[in-house]
This record gives sequence, structure tokens and C-alpha cells, in this order.
Amino acid sequence: MELVLYFISVLIITAGLFLWRNKYAQIALVVLFLAVQTALLSVMFIKPQARWLEFFLNDSTARIFTGILTITSAFAFLNSFIYFNKRNERVLLRSIYLGSLTLFFGCMTGIFLADNAGLLWALTEATTLCIAILIYHERTKESVEATWKYVFVSTIGLSFSFIGIILLDMSSLNPGAAGFSFSGLLSQDISVENTLLFQVSFLLILIGFSVKMGVFPLHTVCIDAHSVAPGPISALISTSLMNVGFVAVFRFYRIFASTSVFLWASNVLYIIGFLSILFAAVYMLKVKNYKRLIAYSSIEHMGFTALGLATGGVAWFAAVLHLLYHSFTKSSLFFQVTQIIRMYHTKKMYGLGSYFVRNPLGGIVFILGFILILGIPPSGMFFTELIIFREMIANGMLWLAIIILILFTVIIWMFTKNIFNILFRPACSDIARNISPVKWWESLPQLILLITTLYISINPPGWLLDLIRDSVSVNPVF
Repeated sequence: MELVLYFISVLIITAGLFLWRNKYAQIALVVLFLAVQTALLSVMFIKPQARWLEFFLNDSTARIFTGILTITSAFAFLNSFIYFNKRNERVLLRSIYLGSLTLFFGCMTGIFLADNAGLLWALTEATTLCIAILIYHERTKESVEATWKYVFVSTIGLSFSFIGIILLDMSSLNPGAAGFSFSGLLSQDISVENTLLFQVSFLLILIGFSVKMGVFPLHTVCIDAHSVAPGPISALISTSLMNVGFVAVFRFYRIFASTSVFLWASNVLYIIGFLSILFAAVYMLKVKNYKRLIAYSSIEHMGFTALGLATGGVAWFAAVLHLLYHSFTKSSLFFQVTQIIRMYHTKKMYGLGSYFVRNPLGGIVFILGFILILGIPPSGMFFTELIIFREMIANGMLWLAIIILILFTVIIWMFTKNIFNILFRPACSDIARNISPVKWWESLPQLILLITTLYISINPPGWLLDLIRDSVSVNPVF
């Protein structure tokens, strides 16, 4: 009943944001949505393992990622209103943006709770439409191109996933078992009738959801979307939407982990993870757009979580915790990038500089975000990466760990060079003459989020660690 009320509330609030054009009324509706979202999250913790409408299950994975979504949604709305004010946004565009964003959050919440493969796929497809409207928000030539590319590739990719889901059902000896729910499939032994068809189904599912997770091979549209989307939307593409892809892959991969093709599926994920990190490292060597630079960093981190899934054991735990750190840190960096764009009026790195002098608090945010995202101690990502590397070496993948470390060195070098140039190098005269000042308090939300992430890195709550352990407990190696 609670989930039904949640979805009804989301639809009503979305309609209100579309139709009610008064700014203060829209702020009130956004606050109402955040209250509804927080109320649902509270119910999820009060009623663990609750099942709603037979198709939604409140398991530990759902609680973790819904919690991340709830926190990032509050910061996304806050930074969106700052973004509107500085652009003197037209009322109609603001209404479309806020309505689409609210519906987007509702769809992602449904995905995290979905226990049915078909429903998860349908809601994931719905996020394509919502995010496409948000990518197109600024109505430029570049945003049009990025939007249609995203819609086209996402639709094709998710079509592959849909075919993969059908083949997965056909290749087992008990098709349609347990209503094709994830919990039902995990509670029984899956007998594979056609191994080749079973393997093809995994490939298609993984390829399709790679467009949301942001890993090879359909990761490129995410980079284009980052380049043109408003800063708050780029933050969501890099965090919440990529978490959607991870959860989808994770739920299907757990099914394959209990079958005879587990080792083969793990090798596929190793290849996907390695190619994603390789792609990020190579393209960061020649990137000239700082939004794309941070976007390539997201590809790297999602590729590394794919390696964590492939490795198994404690690496599953580390991969989920890694995503929590990544979500808060990367969203903060993209929120801060919105200020850089407004200050320098360009997304190109050429000629940029003196950001620390012009916006000291924003510079502190960038330095702290830089430390956390690159996994420099005391960043929590240092410890999650260490765990995954340790498990890879224990599994006989020392050679792969060494290659990944070399690629990480390239990524750290390029990220450091470009970010420090923006922070400390003097800006060229043409750009310096046109710099627009920003308010210092606009960096406070990002700083709060990063300090929270730093605290969780140093002293992770016991209940959070227990929740993550429970979410990966189905792993037969853990």
C-alpha cells in the first residue's frame, strides 16, 4: 500500500510541476516530493523484506540504492534551482525540467525495488524518456544531437536486453519459473537446457544495460550526454542512472552466479571492466572538455565495479560500497562544474585558471573531491579498490591487476594535471576579462556532501556495512 501511495504521489506532484508555473509553488511541490521520497525510504527500513504488488521487493540492495538516490535527489533539486536563477530560466522550461526530474526519480526508485525482470526492463526504458527531456533542456544544437543519440542507442541497447531476458527464460528447463522474479529464481536451482543460448542471453543483457551502467560497449552516449546536459543532470547520469545499470546487471549476474556458466560470465565481466578502464584512460589523454574529463572518470569507476563483480567474494561487498562513495563524490564534482561553466562561460579547458583565487570555497570543494574520487587516503575508494585488487590477485589475476594499476596511473596523472591547471594556473587574458563572479555559499551543499563522504570513509557506520553484507550474501563465494 505504501508503494502505491508513493507512485500516486509522484504522478500528482509531476502533474503539478508541469501545470503550476509559479516558482514558489514549484519549490513547495519539490519539498513535498522529497518528503514523500524520505517517507518511503523510512518505511523501507521499518519494513525490511516487504513485498508490494507482488512485483516489488524491499531487499537490502533496494534500500542501499534508494537511500543513495534520496540523498542525491535533494542536492540535485537544490542545485537545479541555483542553476535556474543564474540563467533566468523561462517558466515553461523550468516546469518541464522539474516534472521530468521528479518522474525520473520515481522510475529509478521503482527499478531499485523491482523484483520482476520485465518490470525492471520497462522502468529502465522509461528512464530513457525522462533523461532525454533533461539532456535537451538547454535547446542547443549540441543538446539536440546528444539527445537523439542517447534515445537511439539506449532504445537499441535495451532491446538487446529484452531479447536476452526472453532467451534466459527459454534456455532453462523451467521457463517462467517463479513469475521470473529475481528472488524466486535465486531461491531455486536453475537447470540450464541450452548452455549456448544461456550464454548469449547474458551477453545481450549485459550489452543492453551497459548503456545505463556506463561501461563498454554502449558507454559513449553517456559521455555525449554529459557534455551538453545541465550540471545537476550530469551529476545524476554519472551516479543514480549508472547505479540503475549496476543494479540491473547485479541482479541478473547473481542468477548466472548459481549456474554452471558462472566462470564464463565472470570472464565476460572482466573483459567489459578492463575495456571500460582502458577506454577512459586513452581518451583522458586527449580530452579538452572538463565535463567530459569527469565523465570519463565515471566510466573508469563503473568499469572497476564490473571487475569487482567478476572477482566475487568480498569484492562484491567492496563494489557496492565503492558505488556509494562514488555517487556522493561525483555528484559533488558535477554540481561544482556548473559554477565553473557560469564563471568562465566555456566548457573547454584551454585558458582556464585561477579558480581557487576566484572562488576559494569552490576550490576547496574541488580539491577534496579530487582526493576522494582518485582514491587517495583517507578516501573510502582507496580501501574498496585495495580490497578488489587483493581479491583479484588471490584469484590468480595478478597480471590484470598490474595492467589496471598502470591505467590508473595514467588516469590519475591526467586528472591531476587538468584539475590543478584549472585551480592554480593563471587564466588567459581573454577569459580573465569575462569571468563572472559566483556566490561563495553556492559551494556549501557540495562541501557538506563531500565531508559526509569523508566521514563515512573514515568511520563507516556498522548498520551500513551490515546492510551491504546482506545485499551480497547470495554470492556463493562470500
